[in-house]
Amino acid sequence: MRKLFITSFLMLLVFLLTTADIFGDKIKISISGGFEEIRFFEKNRVVYYSLSELAEILGGQLDWEIIGHKVKYTEPNFRFDFLIESPYFRLDDSLFNLTYPALYDEGQLFVAAETFTPFLDGVTVQKITWDGDSRMLRVEPEYFNVTDFGISSKANGILIEVFLTSALNYDVFVTEGNWINISIPDARINSPRILSRKDPRYMYKLNVHQVANTGQISLRLKKNVNKWSHKLVFDPPRIQVSIPDIDFEIDPSDTSPVIGPDNKIDVIIVDPGHGGKDYGAIGQSGTREKDIVLNIGKELAKIIRKDKQFKVIMTRDRDEYVSLEERAKIANEAGADLFISIHANASPRKNVTGWNVFFLAPARNDSARAVAQLENSFFLRELSAGGDNPGETDDDVYYDPIVNILNEMIMTEFQAESHDFAMMVDREFRRNLKTPARGVDQAGFFVLNKVFTPSVLVEAAFISNKTEEKILKDKDYQKEIAEGIYRAVKRFKAKYENQ
Repeated sequence: MRKLFITSFLMLLVFLLTTADIFGDKIKISISGGFEEIRFFEKNRVVYYSLSELAEILGGQLDWEIIGHKVKYTEPNFRFDFLIESPYFRLDDSLFNLTYPALYDEGQLFVAAETFTPFLDGVTVQKITWDGDSRMLRVEPEYFNVTDFGISSKANGILIEVFLTSALNYDVFVTEGNWINISIPDARINSPRILSRKDPRYMYKLNVHQVANTGQISLRLKKNVNKWSHKLVFDPPRIQVSIPDIDFEIDPSDTSPVIGPDNKIDVIIVDPGHGGKDYGAIGQSGTREKDIVLNIGKELAKIIRKDKQFKVIMTRDRDEYVSLEERAKIANEAGADLFISIHANASPRKNVTGWNVFFLAPARNDSARAVAQLENSFFLRELSAGGDNPGETDDDVYYDPIVNILNEMIMTEFQAESHDFAMMVDREFRRNLKTPARGVDQAGFFVLNKVFTPSVLVEAAFISNKTEEKILKDKDYQKEIAEGIYRAVKRFKAKYENQ
């Protein structure tokens, strides 16, 4: 009888352990050469991870429309909409079933790792996979071997290019309706980036198909395709498809400056923020942002110049005021390949710490909007002071920084490259800085407006935090920031120039 009781008890215990919810643990994320952790729990043998925490690591944030009920996750190229306790969700305009419902716990959204990860992987520029055995998410920014796409007009026709990390076999064929199809066995195609290259001047449609290990890029041209030729070229490796058509013309007004993976990456603009009458943020001990970022900028310029591969231009190398127009003009007239704006963050909450890397795109959360508002504030005051109406004061004239930027700037021209470079800086900072990581984010910054090149804004730490104010003044920390950015510049050059 005792033996039967023990056996029954053990069977019940096993049943309870296998069906109970296990909360509060962390799973690892392999990203940027290091590891991060996010919350997860197990329910009915299904692993759920926090999409709220994962989104922040990837540079985004979830927005709750109805607290505890409806939530959305938006990126430049996609949008997810979830209902709590429902397995159904929307990806853009399509409805899908996750099998397992989205769940809410302690203010965070949790999704089933096995069924949701493939959807996220399908729309992000990184490769994202779930390893159920080791309970690890892998984020691989450099997973793809078909990395980019370009189309341009030449003196004798149209040139189509598909950029590779190494030489690959391929086939090109034309189908009815002026479809050019480039089929590549053993391809891993960066679909979001290539789809972002659709140019309505040349094509009606641009499609990407990935089936198992074979990928195909198809574009429907606006011109008849009678003849074509193709070849594989190197330095960097790429497939070129040439379509002779001497009568092809495009409207010059529809042409914008272009930088691509086949250009040399050798002109770097270092932009220390603020300066002169614009002090920037001021720390509790009186440290001025304009002084700190100038020191970091000078250190960065010195390190990059030692490489002998780059030409470095500083928007300012002394304590002087430089307008937004002047900063953009310096970068554009120099033919800049990268624009790096350096700042120190500030917050009314003195306990906030950490570094951020931003690229130019619509802000997705209040934190990013607050940083943009802070960095744009001096220029907003300048604009307000120049109001057209007599007697107008600063309080009478209100400029919404996000709305005004979005009305004028080109948001997508270099967004993919800027995001990629921001991720590279993020990776180097995570490896080497002891200050907390706040990751990659996006917002509308005046200083990046109308700079026609990949660009980022680095917030080195919070000058409003007494501890980090002291760290920012430390020459060794300033050098660590500069060295991290320099290593990212080298990675960007290697990826986009010597693939």
